[in-house]
Amino acid sequence: MTTSTRARPLYRFAALIVFVALTSLTAAGFLVTRGAARSAEHKLLHERAAEVAAIVTSSISTLKSSLGLLGETYAARRVDDAAFRAGERSLAQGAAATVGVAESVGARAVVRSTQGRALPDATQLTGPRAALVRRAVQAKDLVFALIDDPASGHKSLMVAFGRADGLVVFEETTIDPTRVVASTANSPYHELNAVVYLSPTADPNAVLLKTTPNLELSGTVDTRTLTIGADRWLLVTSAKGWLGGSLAQAVAWIILAGGLAAAFIVAGVVAVLIRRREYAMALVDVRTVELRRTLADLEAAREAADTANQSKSAFLSRMSHELRTPLNAVLGFAQILDLDDLDENHQEAVDQILRGGTHLLGLINEVLDISRIESGDLALSSESVQVSDVVSETVDLIRPLAEQRSIQLHGERHACWGNHVFADRQRLKQILLNLLSNAVKYNRLHGSVTILCEHPDPARLRIKVADTGPGITDDQIGRLFVPFERLGAERTDIEGTGIGLALSRRLAEAMGGTLGVESVPGEGSVFWVELPVVEGPVERFERVTGGTLPDPAPMIDERRRSLLYIEDNLANLKLVQRVVAHRGDVEIIPAMQGGLGLELAREHQPALILLDLHLPDIPGDQVLQELRHNPLTAPIPVVIVSADATAGQRQRLLTAGASAYLTKPYEVQELLRVIDEALAASAVPVPPTSST
Repeated sequence: MTTSTRARPLYRFAALIVFVALTSLTAAGFLVTRGAARSAEHKLLHERAAEVAAIVTSSISTLKSSLGLLGETYAARRVDDAAFRAGERSLAQGAAATVGVAESVGARAVVRSTQGRALPDATQLTGPRAALVRRAVQAKDLVFALIDDPASGHKSLMVAFGRADGLVVFEETTIDPTRVVASTANSPYHELNAVVYLSPTADPNAVLLKTTPNLELSGTVDTRTLTIGADRWLLVTSAKGWLGGSLAQAVAWIILAGGLAAAFIVAGVVAVLIRRREYAMALVDVRTVELRRTLADLEAAREAADTANQSKSAFLSRMSHELRTPLNAVLGFAQILDLDDLDENHQEAVDQILRGGTHLLGLINEVLDISRIESGDLALSSESVQVSDVVSETVDLIRPLAEQRSIQLHGERHACWGNHVFADRQRLKQILLNLLSNAVKYNRLHGSVTILCEHPDPARLRIKVADTGPGITDDQIGRLFVPFERLGAERTDIEGTGIGLALSRRLAEAMGGTLGVESVPGEGSVFWVELPVVEGPVERFERVTGGTLPDPAPMIDERRRSLLYIEDNLANLKLVQRVVAHRGDVEIIPAMQGGLGLELAREHQPALILLDLHLPDIPGDQVLQELRHNPLTAPIPVVIVSADATAGQRQRLLTAGASAYLTKPYEVQELLRVIDEALAASAVPVPPTSST
């Protein structure tokens, strides 16, 4: 009895404590769950708003690309005006759209071309349209404006894209900001109320579009500023309901009711909590699947872009073939006619055909080179190049043209002597040829061209080509590197394509260098290419080895054998000559062109051939193929030497029949090992002496 009396208060207190504890835990769970639901709701709204912002910016980026491409087409309209018109028509699809090009001339905005709905004044833009054009010229980017349209009673959205050359490509479309834009079930914002303002603030007069008639959004609201071109927009979004679903909203209340009802049944409360946890994890899995699905859409878009780029490269390659095939016939038959005795009129016609065909062939090559650089497909073999050799070769090539125009060539060989730069030798030669030919062609009669080198800093070398021509104004310099822009020279008898300087600058940048110009009108111009300075092959050899080499491997016979080295880089040729001279039993046969190398290989049948891949006349892999197909040269081991150290390139040439693949700069010990192995394998054993 006493024990029972004492136990009842304890039981009551224990029950009360358990009830209070479970109630407290339930209340805490309610508050936490409700807070988590609201936090998840904020997060979901933020993600949905980010998707809407991405759609807006992506659409504007597409519009910017279209207007930019239309501007580039208009700027190059001398080449193909029909392409520009087609571009205008493709943008001006609806009757309510106007697409055109304008230019800011003083305080006026002069219309150069339009397509679509007619403007109030067909010759120039006025009022807010003119102000937008001037602002686009200053920003050199996209700018936007809402313009009242008295004719329709609505507003027009005008978009203008300013270019560096002062041209402005614009598009104007009639819109109705008061109309609510409906969203489909597949739209990423079909559960959202959204308002886009054409300003960084919520200005009712700057509404661009909305998905709700109410401008003051209620509930959880996401506000973010978007940078669109040179303007800043405001995107305001809110959820129409609970983005996580009605069940997510009710979870907290379910936990509260279930916790109070199951206060005396701990196991039931735990079971409910476990089930709720599993349900919450299921929701996380669903969101994870949705996120992965979204990422897979983005990956598909990237693959589509890559496919488009590959299609562009394939198109250019096909067009190159289709253009070269008939052009080959034109030039071939023209050269045959040139061999005949023609009268003066016919001879002049044949000369015009040859000049025009050669000009077109050069244009095709330069356009393809620029396209390869932009797509990243241009193969460069950058290595240590002796500048004085390239300058001498280039001056020798340009000297006949200079003599025809009575131009004096002056070169400071001592300033370039001993300097090596990291570059593709043939591409550097191509750049210098372009600069020198321009300096000669655009010079004055009896003028001069000077080539000199200087170091703007110890790690860079600048090769300068100075002329005494008419010079270039600052305005012309701004258009100098635009493809097909000849600054009025197309109206003279000076031949050219207007693409050489643009290609040269891109080649210099692809090799880690720069190309620039300095000019004084009336006095002349100085064009320069600047590249990184590197150590020469011979200097590196002397530094690494101290000028000494190990004794050569013993030879089976004592006859002096030959090694054919097909290489256009004189510095590398000197290095190999120096290394091989140490042996005393090998004679180097140099060939600086692939065609000459093939002739020398058939004539001398050397014990070993070292073959560079990038040659001025024939690609190295083609030389290897011809060596392997000729029975006279097929047994000769061929070692490829190249600055390209990629595994795919190495494997491709070894599969094609190369005996070994060495990368530049040379490792002298590796070079000696390969030479020793090749010569030992090709040595003829000395017949044994018979005893009597």
